[in-house]
Amino acid sequence: MFPGKRIVAFYGAPGGGVLGVLGQTSPEVAWTALAQQAAPYAQPGVQVIPAFELITYVAQHAPGPGGTYSQEISPQAIQQYLDVVQAHDGLLILDIQPGRGGFLADAKTLAPFLKLPDVALALDPEWEVNNTQVPGQVIGHTTATEINQVASWLQSLTTAYNLPQKLLLIHQFTQTMVQNKQDVQPQANVQIVFNMDGFGNWPVKVSSYHLLASDPRFGLGIKLFYQQDKPLHPPSDVLALVPQPDVIEYQ
Repeated sequence: MFPGKRIVAFYGAPGGGVLGVLGQTSPEVAWTALAQQAAPYAQPGVQVIPAFELITYVAQHAPGPGGTYSQEISPQAIQQYLDVVQAHDGLLILDIQPGRGGFLADAKTLAPFLKLPDVALALDPEWEVNNTQVPGQVIGHTTATEINQVASWLQSLTTAYNLPQKLLLIHQFTQTMVQNKQDVQPQANVQIVFNMDGFGNWPVKVSSYHLLASDPRFGLGIKLFYQQDKPLHPPSDVLALVPQPDVIEYQ
């Protein structure tokens, strides 16, 4: 996927804007706004791909029927966003906030969508907790072992269905959110990107971004927050980052 392409995404879930800009309007209206936001990121030799990052497993403060502290959205809801993405040759990124569940088990339930060439996967370790913790009360974490399991499964999916390289986006804003990160193994047909998704002032965000950049094996992303980032820095500042991000998200 990279170099030569740059993904610009809106993040969120249906049902309101609490979880991100993506849920504030209908998918069709969101796409129009996304296209406008993505346009300044075009550069010679770089194809900008607009994308929706849709939270498909939403972390909860209560255990729910399965006791996982995470609620899956319906396939019908996912399809609504996929229809808009496919109408505009974009990308749909399915995000997982597993709670007390597991990334691999949740990802496998999304296989009917991940078998498609224009659907990618995102893991959000902030919302993965152990069986004594509650999402939102602690900052969760994942391990290299769990990431490798998901990446290996995605690799097998691309082989079985003759798919192009698949994006695996992993959110991270503290070093402890990905334990034993040095043991994460690249996959030939899975493009792993670590996405700096903390909010705050620009120097702090840039410092965290550079920490992720210290491992050159993987792609880089950065998330911007319309409400929490004060001020919201323009695309020119994002493109001035060294190295430039492969994925830029707005929440």
